[in-house]
Amino acid sequence: MIMKKLLLAFAIGTASLVTFSSCTKETINYLPGKTIVLPVKPADWKRTGNVYEYTFDMPEITDRIFEDGFVDVAISFDKSPNYYDNIAATIGNYHYSFQYGKGEVTIFAEFLGSNPVPPEGMLVKIMVSDAEIGN
Repeated sequence: MIMKKLLLAFAIGTASLVTFSSCTKETINYLPGKTIVLPVKPADWKRTGNVYEYTFDMPEITDRIFEDGFVDVAISFDKSPNYYDNIAATIGNYHYSFQYGKGEVTIFAEFLGSNPVPPEGMLVKIMVSDAEIGN
């Protein structure tokens, strides 16, 4: 009888141990990003009609980043250096956007009025993040 009780207690203890200490797989991939901040002055822009554009050489955008990573752009105007605005966005008289390819980022500023003038001086923050393919 005592042996049955001990065996039962052992079985319950083992079942509890297995149930409450189940393994969970936790995967943490640290894939660091890189932020590059570059100035753009009004005279730096190239104009086509109402659209101004500026292209940055970005060797940080490798084949891997282009295929699996992420690129984001924000701008901070010289007159308000304490703030960044993520683009694409309409700010003042311009609609800002960007595109990227391997080795480069181009930002666009489309003037929304009738007499285009180049955008004011700004800092352009380009964030390049690596990622692991998920599909």
